[in-house]
Amino acid sequence: MLPMLKQSFAAFALAAAFSIIAGSVWADSLDPSVVEQVLETGGWSLTADDTNQREQLTVDLVKRIVKDYPTDTRTIGLLTLTLGAAKWGVRDGATLPTDPANDNWRGPTRASGKHLMSYKIGGVGIPHLDVAPLAKFIDYLLTKHSEIGGTADQQYMSNLAHRLRTGTKYDQVKANAIFRKWMLEGLRHKDAQEWILNYWLDTYWVPAYAASGGDVRLALVLARIWNTRPQLGACAASQALKSKDHVQAALQAYVDCPGGRRAYEARRWGWMKRPVVLYDTYANKPAKTRK
Repeated sequence: MLPMLKQSFAAFALAAAFSIIAGSVWADSLDPSVVEQVLETGGWSLTADDTNQREQLTVDLVKRIVKDYPTDTRTIGLLTLTLGAAKWGVRDGATLPTDPANDNWRGPTRASGKHLMSYKIGGVGIPHLDVAPLAKFIDYLLTKHSEIGGTADQQYMSNLAHRLRTGTKYDQVKANAIFRKWMLEGLRHKDAQEWILNYWLDTYWVPAYAASGGDVRLALVLARIWNTRPQLGACAASQALKSKDHVQAALQAYVDCPGGRRAYEARRWGWMKRPVVLYDTYANKPAKTRK
């Protein structure tokens, strides 16, 4: 290979590797119209702040996501992120089934659930990014939106990303003015919100769906467990696949497997069931349960 060609190839490989690290390359991409609808229902705007509450997906968006499966095995994972993990609700639906969370399909208050613009309490963005995932988000902002702050700010955020990877926690930095400025301005960028959605799907939904053996109902529960701890999700998948009732077995494993907690039953089970109930209501085919 000619020296110049070798040099060009090396530069391309390095750029591609950095792009993957920064999170701008994904196995698949989300339909822009779905992203738009999620952001709209989440209260996103160019001037939004950390004040969201009572977020609800439209029933039409839920139906679309459900009916696009199995042609699209990725986007359906957003139902777990929004309804199961973030505790959002659903609106505009005369055909809505009984809410398994016993909350009439309402969305979260300021003190509960997770929000698109979160950065003051709990974590950053709808998944409440913390530690290493938050460091990756900072990497993305430094790469794509360095204009948020000057050289001194950029150096602080770069150092912060390193600290988050080596023991610093979100609660130790959440009140810092530079950190808050970067998170607020970052979350006001649509592409940064899309990065967060894709990061969650690739990190939690994709392995959960693979572990489910293609049982989407099980995966809709497993992804929430994977979000708590991947080892706990893997244990739940193993236990669920041994049972006739995959969903209930996974929920029980969320309590009983190493790392599980009894409190998860009261605090999370109802919301974790929401995506499954909606899938069963709006899918084109009957729910599948392996024997």
